[in-house]
Amino acid sequence: MAQCSTCGSTVPESAAVCPDCGMELKSGITPAVEASPPARSAPAQSPPPATAPAPPASQTQESTSGARLTLRRGGALSQEVFSIGSGPSIIGRFDPETGPVDVDLGPLPEAVYISRHHAEIWCDASGRWFVKDLGSGNATFVCAAGERQFRKTAGEHPIKDGDEIALGNARFEFRVR
Repeated sequence: MAQCSTCGSTVPESAAVCPDCGMELKSGITPAVEASPPARSAPAQSPPPATAPAPPASQTQESTSGARLTLRRGGALSQEVFSIGSGPSIIGRFDPETGPVDVDLGPLPEAVYISRHHAEIWCDASGRWFVKDLGSGNATFVCAAGERQFRKTAGEHPIKDGDEIALGNARFEFRVR
């Protein structure tokens, strides 16, 4: 078993994404066995970790204000997860003329239907999330959790945990961390 370096959850060695926080585990896993011995062999280091949790508490608040988009293919969630910070995140495709985007969907087969600057997702000061189409060619749609009908967005559209967002025909499940 391994341990996610982001949230500390124990995950299977074969996992590509942490089931708890959604972070990719390519380089972010630590064997769970290695994490235990340093804690047992260094009781003198217990006070520094006791002071360390105070700064991570603010980091935890930041991560809880983040979100993730998980790609859906054929109605099922895939292993392709994209992290979103609480600040404005531009979602689209990298292009040498327009430059990088915050969430690059260019490598996906569905990228054919995604504009270079397709949509923006952010969280406001009260903790509410929004999505806004940025004049994309194939529009942005939202299907509220528990509903079956997608609605084309116009302006700043509120989104909630569990909603589905479609950029063109690329569908994603939106989850708040």
